[in-house]
Amino acid sequence: MWPKLRDFFARELLTLIDPTQPKHRRRKVQIVATVGSALTLGMVTAFGVAPMVPDSARNGASVTLPLTFPDLAKQIQQLDAQSQTFIHQVALRRGETLGDMLSRLSIQDPAAEKFIRENAVARRLIGVPAGQVVQAETDDDGKLVTLSTVLSTGSTAAQQLVIERNDTGRLRARMEQLANDTEWAMRSGAIAGNFFTAMDDAGVPDAVVAQMVNIFSGVINFQRDVRRGDRFRLVYEVIKQQDRTVRTGRVLAIEFINQGKTHQAIWYADPQGNSPDGAYYGFDGRNLKQAFLRTPVEFSRISSAFGGREHPFQHKWKKHEGVDLAAPVGTRVFAAGDGVVKFVGTQNGYGNLVEIDHAGNYQTRYAHLSGFGQGMKPGTRVTQGQVIGFVGQTGWATGPHLHYELRLNGVPRNPFSTDVAAVAPLAGNRLKLFDMYAENLLKRIDLMRTVQVAERD
Repeated sequence: MWPKLRDFFARELLTLIDPTQPKHRRRKVQIVATVGSALTLGMVTAFGVAPMVPDSARNGASVTLPLTFPDLAKQIQQLDAQSQTFIHQVALRRGETLGDMLSRLSIQDPAAEKFIRENAVARRLIGVPAGQVVQAETDDDGKLVTLSTVLSTGSTAAQQLVIERNDTGRLRARMEQLANDTEWAMRSGAIAGNFFTAMDDAGVPDAVVAQMVNIFSGVINFQRDVRRGDRFRLVYEVIKQQDRTVRTGRVLAIEFINQGKTHQAIWYADPQGNSPDGAYYGFDGRNLKQAFLRTPVEFSRISSAFGGREHPFQHKWKKHEGVDLAAPVGTRVFAAGDGVVKFVGTQNGYGNLVEIDHAGNYQTRYAHLSGFGQGMKPGTRVTQGQVIGFVGQTGWATGPHLHYELRLNGVPRNPFSTDVAAVAPLAGNRLKLFDMYAENLLKRIDLMRTVQVAERD
């Protein structure tokens, strides 16, 4: 009897599993065949534990029992009724055609290809550059369900092309905005030689390096003061779209150990303070902002200090009422503090000059400029660190440099020795809010400390 039952199932399965049927249907049939085999084994087990048959059966008389087989055809119909979709993703290759791309996405849909070629929005897919990722969803028959790819990226959002088939089978194309994702990146390392080479070796982006220099410009000269063995730990923003980095954002926390002295800064927007847009604070809540930058120019060196000197043109001993900061022509010059522009133009030996009035009867001057920053004119309000001009060699200058003056009530002061009142530190509830914000950032700094200690050990 069992050989006959086995042969029956074999014939049924050979009939159902037709090589000419679509692959997905053969897969469903195989599933049903497996179910049928399991049922067969179940029946064998049932026979094994059935009650004892009558004595007549043991004496050679045959016993006939009815068997009920599952309705395999009905189960196959139910499986066929369930739709399946498949996701495909490819990176575009240089020089491939639209047809090649659709084929690699397993799209076998002439109507979809025609729609992409003729629809003004969908046709933008044809101009997507090599390397761009395209994702498509297809049904069992290779017809397009949806297709999407990012066409452009921006500082705040990206544009994504979406092609989709609605419930009636009609295709449509649209553009949608994708918001950027902000992540935190961490970098740490030691200075083995040049500061900027160390930054490159650690994978710190140039825009982040520029922020580091600006944050500590009043206390560290990164061209002259950095030494071998100095260490840094850094947390900064990375702006991403579709898992691809668009740009780097703001430095959030930094610790720089320079010649044994630790410098720390963390970005924080004090909701109860005078700087709602944010400022840098020490890890203890002390505001790091100085009233004036000591060196309001990128990557400079002091070529002439404040005080008496021999004048380079008049060749006689004369008081130098500012400091000269040597730098290449075109180097950016920043406003040393918040204020209002008083003068923009040419003035005798100063050459191209910008004068800014500040609170507390302070005034700053920036001379020998090669050009002025955008929008610079009398009455313009500027903020500390804003570009107001560019290093030059105009007026009485023997080489490219910035002549920088700081005056109080019209009297010249040495910007490197003048003690200007600092912004009051956070305290009370404001300090508690700061500590809550800074907690996660400081944990990352602590983690990098632990890693670096382990590496040295």
